[in-house]
Amino acid sequence: MSAASRPVRPFGDFLRMLIAPAIWFAHFSLVYAAEALICMGSSAQRGTTMGWMVILVTAAALAGLVILAVGILRAEKAARSNRESSLLPRATLLLTAISALGTIWTILPTLVLPACALF
Repeated sequence: MSAASRPVRPFGDFLRMLIAPAIWFAHFSLVYAAEALICMGSSAQRGTTMGWMVILVTAAALAGLVILAVGILRAEKAARSNRESSLLPRATLLLTAISALGTIWTILPTLVLPACALF
């Protein structure tokens, strides 16, 4: 097959593959930035505030990852019916699963250790 007749995937498909790691990175940044900012404040409500922050941010991140995974599974099903390559949807789904694992791994220290443990 010549280079001129080979179908080219849109750049948006590649960017869609990066959404899941971006969600994980946003979750990671928000959780640890919130920890730093909450620990600078008064000690009266540190644990409660941090607990709610972790729950809300994690729920939002996991919901985003689930929505992304559902969309990817639909795209892969459509790619199979059109006999297109399903490599990119499968790679995106794998990155989504790894990002979900990373999101859960990120919250483990906040579940095990008390908020502002060293302060």
